[in-house]
Amino acid sequence: MSTASESFRLSRVEAQGWNAARSFLTSGVAGDAQVAALNPHKKDPERARWLAGFKNAMDAMETE
Repeated sequence: MSTASESFRLSRVEAQGWNAARSFLTSGVAGDAQVAALNPHKKDPERARWLAGFKNAMDAMETE
């Protein structure tokens, strides 16, 4: 089970993914390989949380 500090840390990792998605859209980069290369985390749970933030941002921006 995660502690409160671990949950907060992972929420910050997810926010990094969200911010990367915003930059991704303005850079013209495309493709899963490029997205994977943007993720600075090599291991889960950080890698998965970053990707979740990235995907959530992309989904949110598509509906705007």
